[in-house]
Amino acid sequence: MKITHAAFCGSLLAAVASSILPANAKIGSCTDPIVLGTTISETGPFSTLTDRWRQMTENFFDEINKDGGILVKSCNKKLPVKVVIYDDQSNPTTAVSLYEKMATVDQVDFFLGPDWTSLGLPVPTVAERNQIPLVAANVATKSAYERGLKYMWGTPYPIVPLWSERYFDMISHVQPKPKTIFFVTHDNPVMKAITDTWTKKAEANGLKIVGRELFPADTKDFSAIVLKVRAAKPDIVYIASFDNVSGPLVQQMRQQRIKAMDVHHTMLTGALARQTGKDVEGMTGELAWYPGIGGDYSDLVKRVLERSKVDMFETIFTMGRISSYLVMVQAIERAGAVDREKVRAALTKGTFKAPTGDVIFDETGFPTTNGAFTIQMQEGKVKVVWPEKSATGKLIWPSPSWQ
Repeated sequence: MKITHAAFCGSLLAAVASSILPANAKIGSCTDPIVLGTTISETGPFSTLTDRWRQMTENFFDEINKDGGILVKSCNKKLPVKVVIYDDQSNPTTAVSLYEKMATVDQVDFFLGPDWTSLGLPVPTVAERNQIPLVAANVATKSAYERGLKYMWGTPYPIVPLWSERYFDMISHVQPKPKTIFFVTHDNPVMKAITDTWTKKAEANGLKIVGRELFPADTKDFSAIVLKVRAAKPDIVYIASFDNVSGPLVQQMRQQRIKAMDVHHTMLTGALARQTGKDVEGMTGELAWYPGIGGDYSDLVKRVLERSKVDMFETIFTMGRISSYLVMVQAIERAGAVDREKVRAALTKGTFKAPTGDVIFDETGFPTTNGAFTIQMQEGKVKVVWPEKSATGKLIWPSPSWQ
């Protein structure tokens, strides 16, 4: 796609730094700020997923700077952080151009972002070519990392192999125990991968699969699927779907008075709640993190979210973004210098802290520990119900609204 002069200039004008002058990095300096560069999809199709992320990013590093910045041992002091932000317009070609500009014109020390696989495939080649460590955020496709890259890491939440791990742990502890499960899946690569993973684990946990249905994204009439669910009488209905396509399914299940111990939705969000109203009451789902859980850096993250007016139930990919910032800050601290190769080494070998728990990367830079917490909608509010040690509310089982 060709970038117009006006669009490119508009992106450049969207750059944000904490001073008027260009933030040109000086590698290894103990007098200049550490300069980080990122893009956010503020316009284009992904912009609905990034509400207030610019403010959140500015506020995050403002909080870091309030404490003096990042400790750099070789300088024997903390250095402040400047962050350059551009709008990648949800466009891979634009994103590549902007990361090239940050490498050559802005001369940033390190990269953060981008999000989404469509951007996460081409952008890391810029990092490789310029030998700049990049901690991407919501790039969840594992093959994006399996290309022999040496300068890319990522913090998507949750990853498919851990998506419903805590949920299935939870249902192994409840009484009465569910015995049957019915999978309804949005015809999407991520959602099909989730179903493929958790059908196997459901059977391993002793659950009998009594149905498995696939539906395209443009489905509006779910009557045939709902009839099959009704006939199967499952204890659990497991919906693997993006929130923007499954609203009619939830509504039609309610209209047809489907009964179950639980209806579980892999992407239970504010957007789904707005589509369906009270129909989400009692449903369970996954969320990367929510205030009240606690964990490392939870006070910092809570302050940033409150300042930025970001609700993780509304903007569910936020933890992927914030974790990329936390990981980069810790990697610079451990490297002890504003040195790209030392930071690369720190990222390669390190275990990093986040409110969600430890972040550990495999040899490709893909995280192996990024799971999710199980939530339940109770009287219109989000309650984290599993694991119990992190819970902000007690699980109601079986779900009264689906009886």
